[in-house]
Amino acid sequence: MRFWKVFPLVAAVGLVFLAAPGAAQQQASVRPQQGIPGPARLGPEGRRLAFLVGAWEEKVRYPGETSGQKAEGGTGRWFARPLLGRFLQFNYDGVGPQGPYRAFGILTYDGEAANYRMFWFDDAGGVGDYRGNFADENTLSLEHRGRVDGREFRERITYTRVSPGEVRTKIEQAWDAGGYRVYLEAQATRTGAPPQGPMRPNVPPAKQPPM
Repeated sequence: MRFWKVFPLVAAVGLVFLAAPGAAQQQASVRPQQGIPGPARLGPEGRRLAFLVGAWEEKVRYPGETSGQKAEGGTGRWFARPLLGRFLQFNYDGVGPQGPYRAFGILTYDGEAANYRMFWFDDAGGVGDYRGNFADENTLSLEHRGRVDGREFRERITYTRVSPGEVRTKIEQAWDAGGYRVYLEAQATRTGAPPQGPMRPNVPPAKQPPM
């Protein structure tokens, strides 16, 4: 959900919870075939993600790579909403030091691994896979591990609920065996409910052929 200098991806996400009544009725009316697991019931793990649901506006601060480098700022708008009653969908639009940034994410709970998992896709073609858990009732931390240009790379995203209307995000990065360094910090304020219905691009209507 942000601007990554070296590994453009992340954010994003989805999980299970708040299934729509209509969807629940449809699921109840369809009996799973023998040997094929049916829909999993919503558990407490999914409900813990509810603090992220909503439409948000945020201010972003990039502290700089060295102590002498001046910090830079950015802004963003994003929303998170339940998807299919089992995931949390993120859509992000922002502007940072490197220009505009757009991304889409899905967050879910992996019951087999007993942790949360987030997938993030951005407009630079980046794809991120993050795993983690709640450190406490208000703090969710997710980490990605991979390689960039032949080097080991790690990125940690931490979402902290400050209040029902405020969420703070911190992204830290590390190379090889080095320790984490703060890449950005963001403060988001909830502006309302997330949009409903399918998301459609703003495509101008097709021109009518001449008569």
